[in-house]
Parts: sequence; structure tokens; C-alpha cells
Amino acid sequence: MEVLIHKDIDSLEKIMPNWDELKKEYREVTVFQEVGWLQNWWEYERKRNDIMPYIIEIRDKNKTIGIIPLYTVVETYARIPFKILKPIGTTNSDYLIPILSKNYCSELLMKKVFKKLYEDKKSWDCIDWGSIPENSAFDLTLNKKLMKNQSLMERKKTFVCPLLELDKDIETINLKMSKKFLKGIRYYERKLNREGLLKYYKVVAEEEIEPVMNKLFELHCERWNETKTPSFFRKEEEREFALNAAINLFKKNLLHLSYLSHNDEIAAVEFGMTDGTRRYLYLGTYNLKFRKYPIAHILLYEIILEACEKEYQFLDFLRGDESYKKRTGALEKYIVEYLVFNRSFRSLFYFGINKINKIKHFKLIMEKVSYYSNNYRIPKKRLIS
Repeated sequence: MEVLIHKDIDSLEKIMPNWDELKKEYREVTVFQEVGWLQNWWEYERKRNDIMPYIIEIRDKNKTIGIIPLYTVVETYARIPFKILKPIGTTNSDYLIPILSKNYCSELLMKKVFKKLYEDKKSWDCIDWGSIPENSAFDLTLNKKLMKNQSLMERKKTFVCPLLELDKDIETINLKMSKKFLKGIRYYERKLNREGLLKYYKVVAEEEIEPVMNKLFELHCERWNETKTPSFFRKEEEREFALNAAINLFKKNLLHLSYLSHNDEIAAVEFGMTDGTRRYLYLGTYNLKFRKYPIAHILLYEIILEACEKEYQFLDFLRGDESYKKRTGALEKYIVEYLVFNRSFRSLFYFGINKINKIKHFKLIMEKVSYYSNNYRIPKKRLIS
């Protein structure tokens, strides 16, 4: 068994299996490990930051049994550059885990990987790995390593990712839901049907994707325009990333792009995915003309009905603690983040900075120090003649 490090992005496509094999042969795979998703993210991120691929391959004889797609980015603190390793897909992906064969012990494979990483410690100062599903095989492996070596690893919970267990009998799901929540959905659905034609659609042809995604961008911008956090879809690169992701997912039969229309006007849109077992809710928005109705909740209920009919096992809300998710009866699942350091001087220095940053009021103190150092001069000593 050997561990190889590839520093060219083309190697990702060469060593990654196709989706069907990935899902069947590899452990805990999600749509965020699909090669097209990773490649699209790379094209998006390299335009924004200076990044370098760092793709780890585990081989047994001539067979690839593990792939860990990472990249290196330089982050500067106090004018000192540090090389940080992160998983490809960071920020835009909710679950980021190594791609490891089910036929091998994940703990053994990761032990080999870390041995290789520490041998190559000149290439990195810190591994910042977020979006790991809590209690996944990878989390348990890292946590076990953390217990043995607490001084050079840190773990923390970051975001909640509510998960609704589905059933082919919709009444089982209805019983989990808040009665008030479900009653409101049914009341306003009847009201909208009295006022016109309310219809649920799912995109089934590639030529439908762009107009529906463009409508999502438009509605998202309108929805967030007057808030303190305007829509990121104002930026062309964000729209391009989402549209390319949707088209690629469609080609792999993983896209689930749906919307509600009322009297032929789009009222709500949801961009999601499905892997045949789990239905993911990635991004949604609604038309402000329908703000007096819980139109997004009505669309959500239609999605739940469809997911139950198709006998999916879970509806995954992905990250976010919005109250409506809890009202569906979804359980709270978390993702965690690990920071890993090595014993090089630079890595230990970065580790120290990270510790200091957690001290209460440290940032405020540093701002004051910076202010006084920039605005006051120390008087020179007068020379005695």
C-alpha cells in the first residue's frame, strides 16, 4: 500500500471513479464528493484565490482505494504567510470527507495518510478541515487521534444540518410536524388555489435549467436586497458557479431543481440534489409578491411529498438553524471542524496565534495596540552635549 501526492488538478479526474462506482464502493459518499462538483468548485475558487492542488491518492498495488482532494492556500497573519491545507469544495459544500474504499479499514488508511502528511510537513503549516459530519467514520477516526495527541489537534462543532427521516406513508411525517406549521401550509395552499392555479414543477430537461436558475438568482437578489447581507448572486462568479453546478448535476442525474408557480408566475424556487437515497435542500428563495403567504413552506411540503413517494430515506436540510426546519420534525445533526498542526516551528507559531485569538478581548487589545503604535511616536532621547 502506498500514498501518493498529486499537485496537478488534472489528476483528480484521472483517479476519481464514476458516480455509480463511487456510491457503491466508497464509504459515506455524498453529492459533494462527485468529481464534477469538485472540478466546478476548483474553477470557481482559482479565479478568486491563488490556490494549489494537493490531491492524496491511496493505492493498493494498482488499485486506487482512497482519494483525499485537498488544496493549499496561503493565509497571512501579522505579515507572516502560512500555508493552509483545506478540502476542495470548502465553503460551498456541506459535507467534506475523504473518499475511502468500504473494503479497507478507514482508520488504517488515514494512519497511512497522516504519516505521509507529516513527512511532507514543509508543504503545510495547518490543516483546516471543516464540514465533517459528526460521528461519521472520518470524525470518529480523527477524534480517536485527537484523544492520543491533544496538543496538536483541535475539534469543534460548527453548524447544525437538520435531517428529516422520511417514510413512504406521508401521515407518519405529518405526525412529526408542528400542527400549527402543517395547518398553515394547508390553509394557504387552499387559499392560493382559490385565487388561481398553484402548481409544482420539477425541471426535467437541460434547456429548462438556465431560465429557472436565472429566476432563482433574480428572486434571491430581490429577497436580500434591503438587508444587511445582500445576495451573493449579485456577483457574476457566484451565478456562474451555481449554474454550472446545476448543469453538471443534471448530467449525472443528481439535480433536483423545483419550483412553485401561481397563475404561471414563479412564486418559489429550490435548487437541490438527490443521490437516490437522500434528498438535499441546497438553496431556495421566493417571490416577494407572495410574501404574505408561507410560499416557501408550501414548496417544501411538496418536496417532502415527492420524496416520500420516491421512497427516499432522508430529507437533508444541510447547514442552517432556521426555525422552520425544526417544525418539520427534523433532527439536529452537526458538522465539525478539525485543525491539525505539525511540529515545525512555523506550524507551532500558527498554533500559538490560533490559541491567542481565542482569548476574550484579544482582538480589541490588538486593535488598540495597533492604533497607538500608528498614532503616537516615542520621543527620542535628548543627547547631552
